[in-house]
Amino acid sequence: MFQIVVLEIIRCRKDNGSKVVVWGRKVPNVLWQIYCSAAFLLLGMAFSQLSTDIIKYMVGRLRPHFYTVCQPVFGNGMTCEKIDKNFHRYVEDYRCTGGTERQLKEMRLSFPSGHSSFSMYTMLYFALYLQARWHSCSNTKILKHAVQFLAVLSSVAVAMSRISDYKHHWSDVLGGLTLGATVAIIT
Repeated sequence: MFQIVVLEIIRCRKDNGSKVVVWGRKVPNVLWQIYCSAAFLLLGMAFSQLSTDIIKYMVGRLRPHFYTVCQPVFGNGMTCEKIDKNFHRYVEDYRCTGGTERQLKEMRLSFPSGHSSFSMYTMLYFALYLQARWHSCSNTKILKHAVQFLAVLSSVAVAMSRISDYKHHWSDVLGGLTLGATVAIIT
């Protein structure tokens, strides 16, 4: 958000204090441009988060560290250590012996990754915003593209950290990145 405000101030410096009429009042052009840019950014954030949460609760995929937190005991009295003969079976009858109620609820919200979705939305939106609004002269074109690349790369780094922290499966992260990118492109 800060970067968008700075870029709009730099862009509107050339306007010499021009004003636009909004709801019958004269408003400095720079404030109107910041408002419009921020409104679309925040609207897209809300759509991205809403989509992510709806899908999380509909799918209910288990997180990679589910067994560590839940420490399940199956209906036949078996624990995870003695599961070899039940390998590749779908188990519905179990109860968790570990974890709090909140942790157990959180264990079913792996797909899609919310961090991946949110970071990809914000950074891709920022990169697309720069492409549309930063009309640079030839000596700053490389800087613009470098900033865009670093923004998207930082989003991918956040996504990869979710895998290495065992909070998500690779497909959860890929789903989050895809969802965030889709919302950014549509917004």
